[in-house]
Amino acid sequence: MDLQVAGLEDLEERVRKAADRIGELQAGTRVHSDTFFSQQFMRNHTEFDSFDSFCTQSPLTLNDISDVQDAPRDQLNEYIAATTDFETWEGMKTQAAEEDIIDQIVS
Repeated sequence: MDLQVAGLEDLEERVRKAADRIGELQAGTRVHSDTFFSQQFMRNHTEFDSFDSFCTQSPLTLNDISDVQDAPRDQLNEYIAATTDFETWEGMKTQAAEEDIIDQIVS
């Protein structure tokens, strides 16, 4: 039995945009931290309401995303493991990227 489905253009466009977003993130495109780590993401996965709160309440000096990127990885990972659902900065970033991409597809 052959099945043909019409009207998938919108889904195809959303998937294309999501694939483009994957490419951007893999290429290291700069992102706005409060958009990438949305309030919903931070509330669902951390003890904080925002990425800004995550930074300001850190025992490390974290004023923005570049400070987080440059922070001593072992200290940053300890902070992340203690205050989030993640063990590492890489794990936190990866989950945020996955949720960002999925949001683009389903919204």
